[in-house]
Amino acid sequence: MIKEEISLFDEQQFKVEDKKFELKTSAEDDNLIKSKARVQHHGEVFTPKWMVKKMLAEPDIQEKLHDLHATFFEPSAGEGAFLKEILHQKLNYVDQISNKTTWTNNALWALMSIYGIELLQDNLIKAKRAMLDVFINHYQVFMQKELGRNTDLYKSAKYVIGVNIVQGNTLTYKNAENKLIEFNEWIPIDDRVMSSIFTYKSLFNNDDIDDVSANEGQLSLFGDLGDADLQKSNPVQLTKVYEG
Repeated sequence: MIKEEISLFDEQQFKVEDKKFELKTSAEDDNLIKSKARVQHHGEVFTPKWMVKKMLAEPDIQEKLHDLHATFFEPSAGEGAFLKEILHQKLNYVDQISNKTTWTNNALWALMSIYGIELLQDNLIKAKRAMLDVFINHYQVFMQKELGRNTDLYKSAKYVIGVNIVQGNTLTYKNAENKLIEFNEWIPIDDRVMSSIFTYKSLFNNDDIDDVSANEGQLSLFGDLGDADLQKSNPVQLTKVYEG
């Protein structure tokens, strides 16, 4: 009688390879205009990727990109060409200076330092999505694991992008609801953060527009707001900012 040979369990045969996360690179922009009508009505012409990188390569700007709290402001965000590249380069720096314990807070500080205004709603949606994608990609590459949508970090990153990148018209200082454009200034309090709400217009001296919180003289964006009437929140953990 011939016995059938029973093959032993091969662990390697059933082992699922770990997923490897890598940094994504965005393709060069082929279409710099969406339509002639948008160019005529809004002056909309997108900045090509090569020009964005060249402008950000200036030594003074590179120095700021290596400062977690140095703020950047894009008054005409478009689909986020500058915003996502600024965030990408800031997170590159975060990757260099952080370990797995400190990365989360450092990355959120970097994200909190980037602001933008966009007039057109379709562009605004794409800009926010692009920034969130960059943030998620850097997290997953650094941690080599997924960033779940139910995590505090994901919710906080999405919230910060939502209040830092807003719809509005920089010429009128107002949004589509005819309300003054508002931003949050993120203030470090030890290992926590406090936010102060202020209007975009309060950064300028403009007698033609009534704004009780406007200061005299033009201010450096997100610098010392002096005695402006700010709405301040209580300090919270960085990963809990989405709770308001």
